[in-house]
Amino acid sequence: MGGHTETLLKDPAIEEWVWMRNNTHRYFKINKRTTPTLIAMGIVFPGLLFWFASSTQDKLKLGPVVKKSWAEAYSTQK
Repeated sequence: MGGHTETLLKDPAIEEWVWMRNNTHRYFKINKRTTPTLIAMGIVFPGLLFWFASSTQDKLKLGPVVKKSWAEAYSTQK
């Protein structure tokens, strides 16, 4: 009762790409090409996010824009 697995045409290039995508942990190596990305995504980006969050903590006033509740704003009785 499942899907149409036997009648589906499979593209070998897509199947190879999916297999490589699912098995990246087998082929990943730290080298000169991947090191800047690892440093940026593992240290710089979280550091900047933490700095921004800690520098703006309790400084932004994120109150409601509408001062009425939604029931008061959309009521037909006045």
